[in-house]
Amino acid sequence: MKLYHLTNRKNIPSILKEGLHPNRLGIVYLTPTPSRVAGGEEICLEVNTGDLKLTAFEDCSSWEILCWGHIAGANIKILEGKK
Repeated sequence: MKLYHLTNRKNIPSILKEGLHPNRLGIVYLTPTPSRVAGGEEICLEVNTGDLKLTAFEDCSSWEILCWGHIAGANIKILEGKK
């Protein structure tokens, strides 16, 4: 499934190399729609979650999806220029 993640531009080299690591609870926070980024320090990434477990709670499913586990850098694409 394609989902999205917003991060600081300075994190891009390590994310593309090492992927997105889950927090201490085992979660990477994603969103179902690309973030509207007008430049600056933040950039939106397109993430292919493959067969990783996803959880969405009804009251926040329009803006937050929990992904359980590590997402490899090969499954991440930079969405440069999306507004």
